[in-house]
Amino acid sequence: MMKRRDFLKSAFTGAAVLAAPAFSPRPTFAGQSGDQMRLGIIHRTIEVNGKAASVFGLQRADGTPGLRLRAGDAFNVLLRNETAESTIMHWHGLTPPWASDGVPDAPLPLIAAGAQRGYNFPVGKPGTHWMHAHTLQEQSLLAAPLIVADPADDERDVSTAE
Repeated sequence: MMKRRDFLKSAFTGAAVLAAPAFSPRPTFAGQSGDQMRLGIIHRTIEVNGKAASVFGLQRADGTPGLRLRAGDAFNVLLRNETAESTIMHWHGLTPPWASDGVPDAPLPLIAAGAQRGYNFPVGKPGTHWMHAHTLQEQSLLAAPLIVADPADDERDVSTAE
């Protein structure tokens, strides 16, 4: 019998693998300054130790998990809740206006099922960050990478360097 701790460990490991962006010699970015990016809160199924598990996810319209932005661009995101549960998102590594920080009811309410909310603020400094729900849905993998690239750097994936 699998223990809860082992299940969660396997689930987070699997989620990390599934959330990793596919190899691309030149990464694609979610949008450019001024363009609105669409990000969906979804339900998805992953395999954990040979069994299907229903979890949450954060995906762009093309099915890519998470967001990849450039420092200096705008965080101009339309977040759509495509699940049957209300939720809200917190953006690590960014400095949004306090109302957009993702704390439930401080001051914005949760995003209702089927509803959407727009965000628009400066992205800020480069780094590898994380975005996640500020609800118990985080334990069901409602989290994804939030990568802010430095436009001055070579955008080749370091794992491909020869």
